[in-house]
Amino acid sequence: MRTKLGYNDKLVEINEGEVFVFNGKLYTAPLEEVVKYYLSGSGVLPPAIRDVTGDVIKLLLRTGELETIIQSKVQYGESLSD
Repeated sequence: MRTKLGYNDKLVEINEGEVFVFNGKLYTAPLEEVVKYYLSGSGVLPPAIRDVTGDVIKLLLRTGELETIIQSKVQYGESLSD
């Protein structure tokens, strides 16, 4: 999946399992880490990415991609809450 979210002060792109935020500087994080942060409330993410986590999750829910991410983690016996 490749998509962009536009804000007045930054650009957010989700591309091939990575989240990119550009607001004068470029920040990146794996999409799985963003989902883990949203579900557990803990994790190491740059503040610029933490700020858009809710919008990223809303987008994943609308497109059905969140189910795919969670199902693949369950299928391989990995935990999103680790």
